Amino acid sequence: MGGDIPAWQAVLPVLVLCTATAFRSALPPVAVTVGSLTVIVEMTSSGGLGPVLIYTDLLYAAALYGAPWLCRVLQVGTVAVTLGTTIALIAISDRSEGVTTGVIVAMLLISPVWTGVLIRNHKERADAERQRAAQINRLAELDRKTVLQTERTRMARELHDLVANHLSAIAIHSSAVLSLTEAKGGKGGDTEEDPVLRALSVIRENSVQGLAEMRRMVVLLRSDRGVDDDWDRPQLNALGALVEQARPAADAAALSLHTEFPESFPEVSSVIEVTAYRIVQEALTNVLKHASAGRVRIRCEAGTEQLTISVDSPLARADGRSRQRPVEQLLTGAGAGLAGMSERAALVGGIFDAGPDRTAPGRWRVRAVLPLTQNS
Repeated sequence: MGGDIPAWQAVLPVLVLCTATAFRSALPPVAVTVGSLTVIVEMTSSGGLGPVLIYTDLLYAAALYGAPWLCRVLQVGTVAVTLGTTIALIAISDRSEGVTTGVIVAMLLISPVWTGVLIRNHKERADAERQRAAQINRLAELDRKTVLQTERTRMARELHDLVANHLSAIAIHSSAVLSLTEAKGGKGGDTEEDPVLRALSVIRENSVQGLAEMRRMVVLLRSDRGVDDDWDRPQLNALGALVEQARPAADAAALSLHTEFPESFPEVSSVIEVTAYRIVQEALTNVLKHASAGRVRIRCEAGTEQLTISVDSPLARADGRSRQRPVEQLLTGAGAGLAGMSERAALVGGIFDAGPDRTAPGRWRVRAVLPLTQNS
């Protein structure tokens, strides 16, 4: 009978099933319904095997991409059709033929459906594990942020309770001594003329400024903002004011401060700006603490890609008559200030160097090269 059917009758079911295959993942119920009807019509007419093989792919796709209810319908339906076909063939024909046909029907109907269900379950478990892992990561990140904020709050509390209180005591006592000295000295207690009063004035100004910066740091630690936020941070344009603030203490130590700054600094990120300011500030502090009397040169050179900072000052005399420790102690001692400047420069991808100036004997040089753009 199969050889007497026209060609279009053999090709049409294949075309319909191929068209349904194109929609097997987008519209699984429609595709499997069209495929089931086509196979039923084909089996009752010519009984070709080609459409049945295409139909198995539709069953597999429907079980894999379809809704859960469609999977359950296919699982129950394929088993019912297989059992019904096997029982019917056993009843109307030979038992062995009925069993053999039932096995073939099971392979063509049950096997693709259960294979699709198995892969679907694996995908669902994999998706569930991925979601669980993502949730664990989110919880871990929240825990990390909580621990970090707790530690920052603890640091802020310690800074406020210890360092800030000491700075407040220094500011209060220096102001009180200034007031008492000026009250006892009357007109003679001129701050500009008396070196003691001038030193006390510098102590008071520096302690007040240090207290203000400490309080800003405490606020920053207690918040969850980064250094790029709009808070009262040091700026490159304030370097001149920083040097002028240190000038009275430098004059008292017989140090002559000379600056070489550009007329205007380029626009840089806040991290680079704070780093440059703090390096100059720490270098000036070291100069006031350790350098011998003489000329101190502070230079800032802004290029197209980098900012160069250098502070050179007279080396201390090793006989102990200067305020500076011996060079050997500077090179082997704690060096917290030098380490801090080096760490600041390294964090922004810059270069830092400090030590005796080989080109100018008897001089100590601090040099930092910072990129104008910070890579994130």
